[in-house]
Amino acid sequence: MYGNPFVDYLDQYNVLSPNHAKIYDEYTYDHGKESYTFKINTKIEEHLLNLFRENPHSVILTGNAGDGKTRLCRLVHDFFSNSDLDHWPNSGIINVTFEQCTIRIVKDLSELKEEVIYQELSNLQKNIQTNYESKVFYLIAANEGKLTKFLSQYDDLHLLREMVAVRFNDYQKNDLSFSVINLLDVTSSVYVDKVLTEWNKEENWSSCSHCPVRKRCIIHLNHDRTSKEHIQKRLVEQYRLLDYLGTHITMREMLIHISYILTGGYNCKDVNDADYQSLEEQSKKPYYQNLYGQGIVKDALTEMRALKIFGEIDPGSKSISLLDDFIMNGDISGQEEVELMHNKLFNDELDMQFGYFKKRLNMYRDHNKESDDNFIDEWIYKLRRKLFFEIEGEDYLKRKALLPYQYVQDFAELFDNPHKKAQTRKELINGLNRAFSKKLVSPLNQLHATTENLMIHSSYNIRQLVINEEQARKDIDHIPSKFILEVGNEIFLSLDLSLFEYLMRLNSGDTHNVLKQDVEILIDTFKNELIRISDPDPYTLNILRFDKHKGLYIEDEILIP
Repeated sequence: MYGNPFVDYLDQYNVLSPNHAKIYDEYTYDHGKESYTFKINTKIEEHLLNLFRENPHSVILTGNAGDGKTRLCRLVHDFFSNSDLDHWPNSGIINVTFEQCTIRIVKDLSELKEEVIYQELSNLQKNIQTNYESKVFYLIAANEGKLTKFLSQYDDLHLLREMVAVRFNDYQKNDLSFSVINLLDVTSSVYVDKVLTEWNKEENWSSCSHCPVRKRCIIHLNHDRTSKEHIQKRLVEQYRLLDYLGTHITMREMLIHISYILTGGYNCKDVNDADYQSLEEQSKKPYYQNLYGQGIVKDALTEMRALKIFGEIDPGSKSISLLDDFIMNGDISGQEEVELMHNKLFNDELDMQFGYFKKRLNMYRDHNKESDDNFIDEWIYKLRRKLFFEIEGEDYLKRKALLPYQYVQDFAELFDNPHKKAQTRKELINGLNRAFSKKLVSPLNQLHATTENLMIHSSYNIRQLVINEEQARKDIDHIPSKFILEVGNEIFLSLDLSLFEYLMRLNSGDTHNVLKQDVEILIDTFKNELIRISDPDPYTLNILRFDKHKGLYIEDEILIP
């Protein structure tokens, strides 16, 4: 029986496999003579090493389980120690001494007893206060909630509590005395193409070349497809969408997810032993199905949180008449180019069940009595996903229309584009005016802080609104993913894709908006802040009134006698 050791390596990320590893500290796999290791280069690694080499001071790392805090602690230890760390001591604390300095590494603060936590944090505070006279610098991995709660319980730790709080609120407050680095700020999509590129290297799959079942192997098909540049780019694009929505995926979750994208939860033995029925089930696990967790058992969702989130942006669930017509009738369109495109996309490979789809499609068209009425429900969602990832080019079929966000392209084009920001500013103002008043306000060049009774408390001209984008960071892999709408240098609104989409839909006249519940509190808070700082004219009442000729609400002024 043929087998690929690299597939065994991927199987350790399968949450339902007995080989599943709970902690991916080193990303290594050893199996007899076969071994595999890979490394994802990250900015935070370089930053920590440079920090302790050049400007040593204490650092607290925070983030979710799976963000790589333990791995970073190990990396720092191994770099500054004469030997690599085989296992952590029972205490969870280890010292590394170099050049007359000591780094005291705390692997996980939440694993320690309360008295030990108190002692270590007290020592950290003292070292900061004395400018590290002891030459002992801390590297502490901690859960943000546990750390904040613990510090709030002890008045004598107030100095450290304040320093931590300031740095949580603004990473730029980190200085040469103390740093807090929150790994939740890492941009998830940065690593996706690195992992896909590394895992799809041909040397990892060379042992498949002589496998007799390769052409019916769903794992190899997924490797082959996700190695293609345009498909890999679109997989990264989906993760980038999560960045725009403010969703952070941990390194552990990402590795589990990408492994599942490639294997569908199968291994070489499953493929070799597959009978006809098993092969049919395996054909339902191409990468574009796995990405969205189609057909996965519920038990796997606890460690694959990404699947729940990706399910909300699934292009398979949206019907676009042009695209659905191409899927069902493209091969009989009468246009040679379109027919070739259809035949290339919906071919006779494994994920199309070796031509079975085409047979079912012809039966459906002929209204054959033996055809199954569930044909469309069985296939259409899968085929939309396949089209979304595999159709080449963007001209004939606008595949991005399958996304639940109509304005994602406009949002992406705002980054590093002052001209686009200036163009979009008026549309956002119109969307905000309609959101504030809950009415179809006539497009204006002013933002009105308006209550639902249509009284205008204050107004801001278009030049007082500035769209600022997030800044890239030097210490961690964080690329701009959202904007800050600044009004009059006083009030600020965080603008992610959800809010942007909501406001742009309102601007276009869309009154039924499914995003309302996600953004309403944020908009109301922003409006109330604008009203709070308003200074209305005591002799003039500004309102919005309905103009029956325009069918819209317009600004009006009433003089108060």
